[in-house]
Amino acid sequence: MELTVVRGQATPEDLQAIIAAVVRRVAEAARNESSAWSDPSGHVRRPLPSGGHDGWRLGVWAS
Repeated sequence: MELTVVRGQATPEDLQAIIAAVVRRVAEAARNESSAWSDPSGHVRRPLPSGGHDGWRLGVWAS
């Protein structure tokens, strides 16, 4: 990761602290990101829509 100081006099320790904070936030965001493939609610059957004689056929559109 490359940082460029635009203003001020940042010390190497300041830059290391900023890099560590950014890397930690990126790692947290990647860990918290979930995938639709890992969502357990996809295994649960959704209720069928009520309605008429075609309700059983239209049920496929509810999922």
